[in-house]
Amino acid sequence: MSAQQLLIQAASKNAELLQGLNETAHASSALQQSQAYLSDLDREINECNAHIKRLESKTKAELADQKKYAESTARRCMHRAVGKKEQFAEKASKEEREYVEALAEENQAKSRREEWVKNRDEARKQHAELEGINSTHRRLQAELDALYDSILAGPTPDFPDEDQKEWTLRQASDAFNEAKRRHEAEAQAVRCLQDADVFMAQALHSLTQARSHSQMDMFGGGTLTDMMERNALSRAQGATDKVQMLVSQAQRLSPEIRGLGKIEIAHGHVMSDIMFDNIFTDMAQHDRIKDSQAQAQREAQNLKDLLARAQQRSGQLLQGANAALAGLETSRKELQQIRQDTFDAATYIRRGCRVRTCWIISLAG
Repeated sequence: MSAQQLLIQAASKNAELLQGLNETAHASSALQQSQAYLSDLDREINECNAHIKRLESKTKAELADQKKYAESTARRCMHRAVGKKEQFAEKASKEEREYVEALAEENQAKSRREEWVKNRDEARKQHAELEGINSTHRRLQAELDALYDSILAGPTPDFPDEDQKEWTLRQASDAFNEAKRRHEAEAQAVRCLQDADVFMAQALHSLTQARSHSQMDMFGGGTLTDMMERNALSRAQGATDKVQMLVSQAQRLSPEIRGLGKIEIAHGHVMSDIMFDNIFTDMAQHDRIKDSQAQAQREAQNLKDLLARAQQRSGQLLQGANAALAGLETSRKELQQIRQDTFDAATYIRRGCRVRTCWIISLAG
């Protein structure tokens, strides 16, 4: 059966799918708006819950103060005995008024929360309905694509313009996949460098502690200070090892990322530090720690530069991926449009043949 005949045969199915797509086309954008509205409602409810918690604490405190005056016979008698009955009544009235005001404010906040929750429940229902409609839209689009592919996919000599649009779509799809791959790799590299920056900060903190312990050791800190210094240096070594590992991962993901220089952590010499511990060995170790700290600070700045450039590249690649996606969507729409036009042309020719046949039969009659 020729492609022309297949088009005519599938014309009614094509019309049915197009009608369904038109009826459900609004769901995608409406779903995005619905999600944004739900997010706003969730934020409002969370803020309201926090506000209510503060008000409940305030109401509880005001109630305690009110009870202190309303139920305290001793206080009442004491004020009466010193001739300050009116002052006691005024204070009790004030505490009661503050409690009532606090309770009213709390109840108002809870009433607002109930309204927010009611709105959210209704919004969730509408969101679920939109998800169903959007799911139907995607299913219909997949069925239409499958219908078109079953007849027009691949070379179709009768429809060269359609073949050209297919080729354009393949090129756009390849361009988008490559742009997306490059952006995802660069984004992952950025995450590696961000993690490395965290470990670098830990290394700098540990080196600062080690330098402080070393300074104490020069003035007779003793064995405990030595141990604290070594522990800090050990933490710094572990952190810098993780930095180097993460930067290496980032380099594998993005060839434009260069490596960092080596950071030599001054661990010292156990035997000399124990057996020949004196002011001179302590000063030498202190200088080595300062050198390690300077190296780490230099490489920390280099790391921040690497991260900034990687973030800039990631942003540029994201723009490129979005542009490639827009091109891909345009190519898809153009291909679908020319396939619709091909269907329309085939059914138009068929209707024209029927009209001519009926006209000839009427003339013969």
